[in-house]
Amino acid sequence: MAAMLDIITAIILGAILLMNIINASSIVSEESTVLNGDVAVQQLLISNAQLVESEFRNMGMGVPEDTATVVAANDTSIRFLSDLNRDGSADTISYWVGAVSELAQTQNDSDRLLHRRVNSGSVQSIGAVTKFSMKYYSQSLMDTLIPPIPAIDMEMIRVVEITMEVQNPAAIYRDPRDIRAGERDALYSSSYWRQTRLASQNLKR
Repeated sequence: MAAMLDIITAIILGAILLMNIINASSIVSEESTVLNGDVAVQQLLISNAQLVESEFRNMGMGVPEDTATVVAANDTSIRFLSDLNRDGSADTISYWVGAVSELAQTQNDSDRLLHRRVNSGSVQSIGAVTKFSMKYYSQSLMDTLIPPIPAIDMEMIRVVEITMEVQNPAAIYRDPRDIRAGERDALYSSSYWRQTRLASQNLKR
């Protein structure tokens, strides 16, 4: 009888130990995947941000002083002038966020493409973002201009604030028992960038 109890106890302890090992392995795997996702989205964000920041800082380059640099300004799109190839003729550069349906094939339901176009050329897809928004200011961060900004007020824009977020397109699905109200059903790595005073010297004219 005692031997039988010892066997049952050993089986129970073994089962508990096995469950702990499986749980620990799952946690390690999840943490490793999240870490790899963090690195990937940071690299994507840096790639996107470098192009956006450099081009926005040069907005208005080569544009006559009596001409408004920004010609269209919304919260998720902008169109501005800059002489990109220094040929004495101002180019029109447009940035805007596409629809979620453009990346319907990805697991992340918030993915969308950040688009860029120069003049009437072909549309370029800069990369995937989950957020790309802008705020506009006149003389300081206290003077907010509410988009869409009418054409008559375009010359007032002196500072553009850009907020960008990138998440990985694939993620770890969560156990439905762990999901609270309003939470997503998967763990997405996210990287966030905000340039709070992205002001081109050419806007301060």
